Amino acid sequence: MAEVQAAEPKKVRFCAKEYDLDTGLVEFEFGNGKKLECDSNAIPEETRKQLMLHGISQKVGDSFAGVKGNFVEGIANAQATIDQLIAGVWLADREGDARPRLAELAEAIARIKQVPLEAATKAVEAGTDDQRKAWRSNAKVKAVIAQVRAEKAAKALEEAGEQTLDIAV
Repeated sequence: MAEVQAAEPKKVRFCAKEYDLDTGLVEFEFGNGKKLECDSNAIPEETRKQLMLHGISQKVGDSFAGVKGNFVEGIANAQATIDQLIAGVWLADREGDARPRLAELAEAIARIKQVPLEAATKAVEAGTDDQRKAWRSNAKVKAVIAQVRAEKAAKALEEAGEQTLDIAV
């Protein structure tokens, strides 16, 4: 007789955050059910400016947080994030681990589906964590993400030019 294994209990997220661009309301829902709200319109203008600058710093910093000392990859990630922000594309990077960034996932889907990056980005942002995990595990998506990374690395190599490497071998 086969043993029946009980499903592991689903881990409760400590805090879910959502915001509404139209109203400026930010909501925090903690895993114990407690909800907090912050109306960004109630924050003084100077403090809102500081929040914006902190947000840019944090967003760009998050883009290279997992590169483990790889300057080429870190700089490429930071520049890509800056370019996306300037282009008006907001890509939430909620995963703090080594999984592909949402920007890479959106770009891969845009290429595979032959749709504009903005449309793919909206679809990825609207997806659940489980959906994004399933999309990331798709072999075609993995291959295109690798291609995107290779293109970024090739561009960084080209930009490095005749830079020398001081090492005795």
